[in-house]
Amino acid sequence: MSVAPSARLALAVLFAILSIHILSIFQRWYITWEWIDIPLHVAGGAWVALAFFYFQRRYALLFSALPFLFALIAVTGVVMLVGVMWEWLEFGFDYIFVPIHAEWRAQSGLTDTMGDLLADLVGGVLVGVYFLLRKGGLVDSAKRDQL
Repeated sequence: MSVAPSARLALAVLFAILSIHILSIFQRWYITWEWIDIPLHVAGGAWVALAFFYFQRRYALLFSALPFLFALIAVTGVVMLVGVMWEWLEFGFDYIFVPIHAEWRAQSGLTDTMGDLLADLVGGVLVGVYFLLRKGGLVDSAKRDQL
C-alpha cells in the first residue's frame, strides 16, 4: 500500500507557513511574541517531511522498501539538512542586510539556533512517524515477529 501526501497538501502547508512568516515580519510578531518562530519551525519540519514522502513515493521508490527505523532516519536527515540550510540563510541575511544594533535579527544566537533545529526535528519526526505507521512498516514487522 502506497501512502503519500498529495501535492495539494504539501503546497497548502507551504503557503500557510510562508503566509504566517510574512505576516509575522510585517506585523512585528517576531518582536512582540518571541516564541512565534517555534510553531513555524515545527510546521517547517513537518512540511519538509511531507515533501520528502511526496517525492519519495512519486519518484524514488527505492526508499519504499526500507525498514521503519531506516526510513525514519532518512526523513529525519533530510529535515535536519533543510533546517541547517535555513539557519545558514538566516545568518547570511542578518550578516548582509541587518545592521548590528537592529531591533530584530533572524539569528538571536546559538540557543535560538539550537531551539529552531529541535523544533524542525520534532515536526519532521512527527510527520515521519505518522506516514510510516500509515504505511504499515511498524505494524507489519510486529505481525512478523508474532509468527
